[in-house]
Amino acid sequence: MKDDKDNISNNQPSEAGAKDAQPKESLFDVAASTPARTSGKQTSAFLRRSALEVTHYRVLRKVILISTAILIAVLLLLYAFTLVYDRTGKFTVEVKGLDTSYNITLCENPDFKTYSSLLYNNEIVKMTNICGDDIPKNVDSINGEHNGENYLAYTFYCKNLRSGECSLSYEITFNNVTNGMDESIRVRLYVDGTPTDYAKTRSDGKGKEDHYCDKSFANSATVCYGSTANVAAEGIVRFTIVIWVEGDDVDCNDSIINGSVKFAMNVTAQEPK
Repeated sequence: MKDDKDNISNNQPSEAGAKDAQPKESLFDVAASTPARTSGKQTSAFLRRSALEVTHYRVLRKVILISTAILIAVLLLLYAFTLVYDRTGKFTVEVKGLDTSYNITLCENPDFKTYSSLLYNNEIVKMTNICGDDIPKNVDSINGEHNGENYLAYTFYCKNLRSGECSLSYEITFNNVTNGMDESIRVRLYVDGTPTDYAKTRSDGKGKEDHYCDKSFANSATVCYGSTANVAAEGIVRFTIVIWVEGDDVDCNDSIINGSVKFAMNVTAQEPK
């Protein structure tokens, strides 16, 4: 009997042994079971969100690139217009009405090593009002563009290339006037050394200006027009134009500050007088 009890006692696990025999929870399994599935959902959502962000980024990048290209094209177009506008200069001279009967040409020098139908003074002259007495006395004897600190000056030559005589007609016009700049401007034209000063009529209705004005502007867009004596074959006529703001003009005031104006001159060959 005793042996049987001992066997039974040996076959029954102790309470401590039973506890040790119970299956142990794996910390790895617990940590990896549910969170692993949750992590998969988060990863999938993250991937979907990332793909959407990439798509939005690509669309935004295309929009930015297209907008930038359009902006650059517009700027280049404006720059091209500016070049064309500035190329005409602040004062231009152009031969008009060329035909086989009367052939004339222009040059900045009397040697006429180069022929041209278009000349221009392209410098922007920032003017402060001065007096006509400030213009150099030899302004008519310097060739080409010779602007001063507060005036524009340009001398050029016109040659008759025809085998016979012709006369020259000319016209000086102005445009792009801002801030009433034409109210106090002076234009002096030398034709073969003889000067004539032109100015706009007084704004107070009292007629011709008193200071440095031999003749008033022909109209609201024309400084003057005239003609030369007959020019012999291979003959040359010298022109000089000087432009300044006359400080003694009654219309010279702060309203013209930052104003601007451009001038053009056309020369045409005609039958001799």
